[in-house]
Amino acid sequence: MKKRKLIGVIITDCYIGFQEDILRGIIQQAFRTGCDIAVIAPFNNFYSHSLHKDTEREIFKLLLSDRFDGFLYDRPCFYSEEITKYIDSLLLRTGKPVMLMDSDDHRSFESTSIDDAEAFEVITDHLADVHGLRKIYCLTGPKNTYVAEERLKGYRSSMRRHGITPDKSWMRYGDFWKDSAKQLAADIISGTAERPEAVVCGNDIMASSLIEALNEGGIRVPEDIAVTGYDNTPEAAEFIPSITTYARPNFQMGAEAFRRLYRIITGRICNKIPNREGGLCVGGSCGCGVRRDRKRRSRSDRMNEMYEKNLFTGDMLFDITNAENYSQFSDRLDSHTYFIYKMKDLFICLTRKYIDSADGSFKDKLDFECGDDVKVILAKHGVTRHYPDGKYFSSADLLPVLTEDRPFPCAYYISPLHYNDNFFGYAALSFGKNPMAFRSLYLHWANYVDIALEQVRMRSFMNSVVTNANRALLYDEYTGLPNRNGMMMEFSHRTAAGTSGSMECIRIELTGIAKTYYQSGEEKCRRIVAAFAAAVKDCLSEDEVCGLWESYSIAVLTRRSERSDDLYPMLCARIKDSSGEGESCNVDFVLGVSVIVPGSDQSLPDAMHRAMVNRKYTYTLSEQTSNPQFEKLCMLRNRIMQNPEKPWSISEIADELYLSKSYLQKIYKNYFGSSIIEEMIKFRIEKAKDLLRRTDMTVTDIARECGYSSYNYFVRQFKTEEGMPPSEYRDSMNAE
Repeated sequence: MKKRKLIGVIITDCYIGFQEDILRGIIQQAFRTGCDIAVIAPFNNFYSHSLHKDTEREIFKLLLSDRFDGFLYDRPCFYSEEITKYIDSLLLRTGKPVMLMDSDDHRSFESTSIDDAEAFEVITDHLADVHGLRKIYCLTGPKNTYVAEERLKGYRSSMRRHGITPDKSWMRYGDFWKDSAKQLAADIISGTAERPEAVVCGNDIMASSLIEALNEGGIRVPEDIAVTGYDNTPEAAEFIPSITTYARPNFQMGAEAFRRLYRIITGRICNKIPNREGGLCVGGSCGCGVRRDRKRRSRSDRMNEMYEKNLFTGDMLFDITNAENYSQFSDRLDSHTYFIYKMKDLFICLTRKYIDSADGSFKDKLDFECGDDVKVILAKHGVTRHYPDGKYFSSADLLPVLTEDRPFPCAYYISPLHYNDNFFGYAALSFGKNPMAFRSLYLHWANYVDIALEQVRMRSFMNSVVTNANRALLYDEYTGLPNRNGMMMEFSHRTAAGTSGSMECIRIELTGIAKTYYQSGEEKCRRIVAAFAAAVKDCLSEDEVCGLWESYSIAVLTRRSERSDDLYPMLCARIKDSSGEGESCNVDFVLGVSVIVPGSDQSLPDAMHRAMVNRKYTYTLSEQTSNPQFEKLCMLRNRIMQNPEKPWSISEIADELYLSKSYLQKIYKNYFGSSIIEEMIKFRIEKAKDLLRRTDMTVTDIARECGYSSYNYFVRQFKTEEGMPPSEYRDSMNAE
């Protein structure tokens, strides 16, 4: 089957009447032409900022998908210049055709718009011609927005044609919302602004707000001041007095914008859908005294109002936020999708980053890029739930359904799922063959979903914290084996199981590790113990357990009789082989055994103590370190390593060890490969590097802290050892 064209629509406030009209025109024309529609529909217009709202911009990264063939862009519905510039930049990166709606000329994009100037001229003409009014004010939208400037242009044109030159104070920019209308009313009531004969408002919301504020101030509409609106919203007909307004042909604009874009993409002209023109709707607010017939509320309006009440008073939020994981969340959400009236298809898609985070790999911030892996966790078709294969797909494909062969086109609203600055994925909603938009109820429903998804993630994080805390109590950090507490618990489980037969307790003491500690420090010892523990574990079967009983002591619990006789030769062979791979664990050790017979009340600590006493095997290396002075030198080296800043004197050290200076320096270098002075310098520089990385201390203070009385000497010595001065070393560490 031939691939369908996919048109992206960038728009917000889909639930507002005139936006829904635009979308219905687009979708109906697309269905007539056989094209798919993907509406990228954030839930806010970015008029105000917050951490949660600003994260919705991540959804626009889907515009970079190669699946799109072109875009329809309602640029004026976004009230932030920053966000429109961001969307513009993404669209330019795609290289695909873009058709603006209701926008002025753009240097990179085509545009389709309604002649708001002519429509606003009709309203102003009505006030001047029918009612003979001359002092007419204009309250339009935000300055420099295309629709606001066009409506102001129509007002000026009508006033000029009637021989009226409006004063600058007669024309005001507003916000297409209630605040600017209330401010104008306050100025008129207080006398700050001269009282006009009429006010033409840029939309019905401002008109109704102005009328209410004037009435509260004792100024009657239309007796004292006539007021008109624009957009012909249902509320305008229901308002008292009914508002004289203009029915804007938004449906036809959406359809026309699609037809023009389709011709740019394909070079073909598509058939028009039936025209639905607008026009002047006369009411009572202008003084005509006409009582407009109220629009009969549709079944859709009544059902959405009922569902909205049920959503706010019901238990959906409590139900889905108590889910233990995202799978349980999807099961619970399944029973609450009925709130979305006339929903045909719904997909909840979560990113791999979110799912990994909810599975325990917690991240402080979840970002999003087009092409990130996503998974459908809930798929609904009407009342029927479908269970996807659970595989991830690329978000660049938007939805699996858009890549499938279908006998009919589809339209989906793709909206973000997120919480604060963490992006979780997106919801895709379709009304099937019905060209309609979602209602405001869907915003609240999606907000509940956002909250629940964050709760699932945080619950996973808290469970992980508790698990890790328990693990820290029961397991050794370096070897990964059970520690003393873990072995005690394991012993309790095995004895409680009531298995017949004796339990053999084997204790392995790493007696040779002390020399390593003095010679190379604690970190080296930990690596050797970890390697040795891994060697022991490799020698055991699945029904046997080993753990770290003490820092250099490994315990083994087994039900096999005389197990130590098999274990010792296997372990000897394994640690000898370790010399050639990774960390060598070929050190001296002794192996002791104790047996706990059934029915005895002997504790594990008692058994381990007896095993330490009952030594059965001893493994010893033949080393050159048999010199009686070796351990003293190891202890000396460890002291220098721990306190390199002290004024170490070779003469004093030699006297302390009852050795001559020359012999001391000779055997020290033989054992450790460097002289005492060389090692002292090395340890001082290592300490300086640590302070440069971890602290904000000045280089002068660090030099003093490391035992240098001369700043210049310290810098020279540091540069000799590291190839760069201390300040440059700090900068390089900070850059990393």
